Amino acid sequence: MNREQFARAIRTACAYLDEPYVVVFGSQSILGSYDDSMLPVEASMSREVDISPGSAFTAGIDLDDKLSVLDVFVGEDSPFHDLHGVYVEGIHKDTVVLPRGWENRLVHFAAEDGSGAEYGRTGLCLDPVDLCAAKTIAGRTKDHEFVSALIRDGIVGAVDILDRIAAVGIQWPAVYTDDRDLALTRATNWLESFLPDRAPAAEAGQSVAEPSAENYRAVLDGLSAAATAHPRSIREMLGRSSRATRRADDNGASSCGVDREHGPEPDR
Repeated sequence: MNREQFARAIRTACAYLDEPYVVVFGSQSILGSYDDSMLPVEASMSREVDISPGSAFTAGIDLDDKLSVLDVFVGEDSPFHDLHGVYVEGIHKDTVVLPRGWENRLVHFAAEDGSGAEYGRTGLCLDPVDLCAAKTIAGRTKDHEFVSALIRDGIVGAVDILDRIAAVGIQWPAVYTDDRDLALTRATNWLESFLPDRAPAAEAGQSVAEPSAENYRAVLDGLSAAATAHPRSIREMLGRSSRATRRADDNGASSCGVDREHGPEPDR
């Protein structure tokens, strides 16, 4: 999705809702802060814009009717979707998992059409750090790919996301039924794997190889699977594995009569 398509989705949603602004959740809210030309390809692959009516934040509004309007006129498989290649998914504000105070950090995006006319159509988009925190807690492969790409390209820092979570905490909706502590631990451990002191140290004269492009997805899936199966840091897991390997080597050396202190240097 490019920014022009993003703006069109916001304008059209506002028009059908008869509202001056909407709140944009989900990955494509990043387009409220950055043009697609500045983003890695992983960040703009989605064709869906998650939108909640601005009136969702006003008491007494029947949101079900509003969300139905979005689904019918600009939702998936609608004429709008067929014509423009993108669509809107109506989102209820009470289902989102975000850092506390996210509504005070929304980025205002004016959805202009280039005509110069003042339509007053605005998308209130998630702050990029709040967005990445939400994605990290969701923890799906596509979420990790999205956040990893933004970290890799220096658009958002892992430290920034960790600091945001630590500083304000998470606003959990009543409908969230998973283990909150476990979700937060997995997210934190995954983010900490990007910190410099979590990177594998190279020996003197050696460099740490970067994963090749074709293996990048495998690396992400491996990290995701490890974090999901073991709610502790990758560093802790690797440290345990290294200690076990050293014990096995020492036992093997003793049984073969090899002097570990004065024996030959192992091949590298």
